[in-house]
Amino acid sequence: APAKPATKRTQATKGKGKAAPTKGFRIRLGILHGKNFDPIPVGTHDRDYPKHLQYMNNSGPRAEGWGGRYHIDVSTGLKIQRLFPDIFKVDLMTGKEITQARLKNNHVNLNFWYDAGVAMLSNDKKHVAEVLKVHNNPECRMWPSGDYYDWVLRKPRYMKQCQKAGIPMIDTIYVDNGFDPDKVLKQVQAKGWDKFFAKPAHFTFFGSGAIHGKTQDFIDDPSKLKEYAKEVKDMKLFLVQPYTLKPNGKVFDEVRNFFIDGEWAYSVYTDGTDYEGVYAEPAGPRKEACKALAQRVYKEVLKAAKWQGKPIKTLLNRIDIGVVPDKSKPKGFRIFLNEIELEMTTWLARYVPFNLCDRMADAAVKKSRELLRGLLRAGRKVPDKKKVGELLAVLDERLGPLPA
Repeated sequence: APAKPATKRTQATKGKGKAAPTKGFRIRLGILHGKNFDPIPVGTHDRDYPKHLQYMNNSGPRAEGWGGRYHIDVSTGLKIQRLFPDIFKVDLMTGKEITQARLKNNHVNLNFWYDAGVAMLSNDKKHVAEVLKVHNNPECRMWPSGDYYDWVLRKPRYMKQCQKAGIPMIDTIYVDNGFDPDKVLKQVQAKGWDKFFAKPAHFTFFGSGAIHGKTQDFIDDPSKLKEYAKEVKDMKLFLVQPYTLKPNGKVFDEVRNFFIDGEWAYSVYTDGTDYEGVYAEPAGPRKEACKALAQRVYKEVLKAAKWQGKPIKTLLNRIDIGVVPDKSKPKGFRIFLNEIELEMTTWLARYVPFNLCDRMADAAVKKSRELLRGLLRAGRKVPDKKKVGELLAVLDERLGPLPA
C-alpha cells in the first residue's frame, strides 16, 4: 500500500513552531530529477506520487526504468513538500523542462540527477548548451555550484589533488589535449602494462566512450586505437589506466561510501561483474577500511566545495573505493579510490539500512536554508528577498538556528 503522509518526527519535524507569516507565499525549491534506476523500498512511496513521473515500463528488455515505478529523487522532493507544505513549493523538473528561466524563477535549486552529461544523451546541442548555462549562471542559484561541479566532473582535477594528498589510486596516464594513439601506446609500453583501458575524463558515465584490450594486440594492429581516436576526436581529456583485475581474472569490486550533510552515512557493496551482486556492506574489516579511506577522500572534497566563495559541507557525495583481494596485505585485500560522485548519481536507496528518503529530505531542507542564507548574506539577487527571509526565520524557530 502507498505510504501515508509523514507523521514520524524526523529532525525536520521536531517542534511545533509558529505558523508561516507570509500567507500564500512559499519558497520555490527546484528539484532536478530523472533517475529511473534508483528505486525506493517497496511500499514507501508517497500516495500522491505524480502519475506522469512513475516509470510504468520497468522490466523486460524494452524497459524504460529498473526496479519499480517510484524512485528516490522524486520521492525526496515529495517528502520535503509533505514536511513543510506551508514553507516550500517543490518544483520537480527534468529533461527539456530545465531552462535558465525556470531555475531563475525558483528561489533555490538542487540537482539530484539531470546535469549537462545527461543532457548530452539527447544529442540536442541547443538543449545541452542551455543545461550548461544553468550550471554556470549564478542567477540560477543551483547546487552543486559551478566550479565544484567542474572539480568532480573534470576527473583529473580531483584525481591529481587526491594523489598529492597521498590517497591510493590506480596508476594513471592523463591525456589533456586529445587522444593521440601513437603517443598513448608508447606511454603504456613504458609503464609495462599488459592490458589497459582508456576513457574520456569529462562528461561521461556508465563506461561510455571507453576502449580496452591487451597492449600487444594494439601493437600488432595499431588501427584499433587510430579508429578509436577518430570516434572521440571532439574530446580533449582522457584517463588511461592498467586493467585492474582480481586474482580470478574478473574486474575489481567496489564499496560505495555515501556522505550526507558532511558525514559518512552508509556503504553499499557492488560486484565488479555480477550486476545483481549489490547489497549493504556488512560490518567487518573491509567496511571499516573502505570507510576510513573514503573519509580521507572526503576531506579533499571539502577543500573544493564552496558556495558564494565560502566553504560548505556537501549535500551528498558517493565515494567509490575499489577492492582487490591480495593475500600479501595484512587484511587480505588492497583498496584504492576509484571515483568521486556528486548528488547526480545512483544513491542505491533500496540497499540502505534506513529510510533514505527521510534522511535526504531533512538534509535537503537544511541545505536549502544554508544556500539561501549564503545568497542573502552575499547580497545576491534572490526573488522576494524579504518574504524568503521571513520564512527562513520560521524554519530557524521550528528547527533551531543553522550552525554558525
